[in-house]
Amino acid sequence: MKKIIVLFSVLTFCFVSNAQQNTIPKALKEHVISRIDNQVNVGIVVGFIDGDTVEYFSSGNTALKNGTPVNEDSVFEIGSISKVFTTTLLALKVNDGSMRLEDPISKYLPKSVKVPTRNGKEITLFHLATHTSGLPRMPDNWTPANPDNPFADYTYKNLYSFISNYTLTHDIGVNNEYSNLGMGLLGHILELQSGKTYEQLVIDHIANPLQMNDTRLVLTKSMKKRLAKGHAGLLETSNWDIITLGGAGGIRSTVSDMTKFIQANINCNTIDSPLHKAMSLTHQSAYKSDTQKTEMGLAWHIENGRFLMHNGATGGYSAMSALDKEAKKGVIVLTNSNQNVDAIAIKLMVPNYPLKPIKPSIAKILDKQIQDNGIEKAVLFYKKTKAEQLDAFNFDVEELNTLGYQYLAKERLDIALQVFKLNVEAFPEASNPYDSYGEALLINGDTNEAIKNYKKSLVLNPGNDNAKDVLKKLNVEIKEVTVSNEILERYVGKYQLAPTFFITITTKDGHLYLQATGQAQFELFPTDNTKFYLKVVDAKVEFMTNNDTIVERLTLYQNGQVLPGKKVE
Repeated sequence: MKKIIVLFSVLTFCFVSNAQQNTIPKALKEHVISRIDNQVNVGIVVGFIDGDTVEYFSSGNTALKNGTPVNEDSVFEIGSISKVFTTTLLALKVNDGSMRLEDPISKYLPKSVKVPTRNGKEITLFHLATHTSGLPRMPDNWTPANPDNPFADYTYKNLYSFISNYTLTHDIGVNNEYSNLGMGLLGHILELQSGKTYEQLVIDHIANPLQMNDTRLVLTKSMKKRLAKGHAGLLETSNWDIITLGGAGGIRSTVSDMTKFIQANINCNTIDSPLHKAMSLTHQSAYKSDTQKTEMGLAWHIENGRFLMHNGATGGYSAMSALDKEAKKGVIVLTNSNQNVDAIAIKLMVPNYPLKPIKPSIAKILDKQIQDNGIEKAVLFYKKTKAEQLDAFNFDVEELNTLGYQYLAKERLDIALQVFKLNVEAFPEASNPYDSYGEALLINGDTNEAIKNYKKSLVLNPGNDNAKDVLKKLNVEIKEVTVSNEILERYVGKYQLAPTFFITITTKDGHLYLQATGQAQFELFPTDNTKFYLKVVDAKVEFMTNNDTIVERLTLYQNGQVLPGKKVE
């Protein structure tokens, strides 16, 4: 089964050096090239800003198959960097007096929408712009019909329904809890206040004044011709059409355009225009927590008191931006891969930041072995190399999985079968290799073996709906486990997994739900009376008792981690 990431991500980093450079160093260019050569990324474009000058560097292609070299005019999805566009639009409204940061969001939403409150306090525009609203990262009624384009069918009706029925679990304005939902809602509020679409607001107030002609939510004909196709690993993915929550991550742009945006932010204190004044407002420290080690402007993350940054990711793209107004330096890095490129940007802003060496892709080396010596000898080579040189190459589970699908695309089923089989042998406790091997076996007409592998994948990851769907189509009965309401009620409570991280378990209409600190609520599905799994991520939960009735703790299994949590409420 092909995999993609399905959420935006924002990480903050510690910028600790004031050292600067005026050009992109040769060593960093070699690092970027090594990422491409070793199949970590498909294409990367860097824009480095020093005062009024901009230097570009690019490596890789718009696609692995029939692609052209990427450059500063190639079009990428910028993901969550869209959020600083959203708060810039808000700042424009604040500065012209048409909106106030202190305004409750209920002022702008339809009267039919019931906005949640907590302890008599209302969510304001300020709370949305600083991720302090108490709203979760994503709404729990986000159930995409097409996982490859997961936001396309999320409607304003869905958004209103979630807001109206959500109960806040944290006090408003206290903690910084990153929320795509909140920033997407802010973008929609700007639409309602102005009577224009979010995209038109971006075009009218940011893109046109800065001559950013390739910055849009909907691709123009010209942009389509220069689109760098997104990739999950080395497999092409669909673009994400994010409209309802467009303010959270729906913008597409180029490095050429984004350098104009970064330059405008760098120079905002010295240029007298409404746009530049709005940018200046977004840079001011609006939230700071020593406990969380977090400082924010409006959407911008502030590091070391002077660096502003924001990154982003969608299903097939990653992006990173950073700037230092005092030094008049800035950087934008875009890639058409879901492999993070934050380190490249940080290295340009902080020259003594250590870059991890890129390990050569074992898939690329194995591919050459297959072509030169045949699949049988290549399999032996893989096993010998992994046993003797494990640290010398990238042996991640998706390496072989990606290679297998490359051979499927080439209609070399014989080789794909051997590669998928090798991956199952190499990672016997991972669900996805069995799913992919099952797919190839089914194509080969080996239905019985395909069923065995799909079943094994389902045992390892009960949330693998793809395996369930295939097995149902093959008329294989999937046993549905039910747990009595009496047993479910025993699990209700609050479990502490870390000093500030809790999981709250609730029930409703015979179903069990999990909500982690700062996240949306998701349903848990049973595999037996004590073991449950999530469908939104590959994760499992097991409840432990000291006898048949008293539940003392739970254990969360996710990403190879085993996280126990004691029941505290």
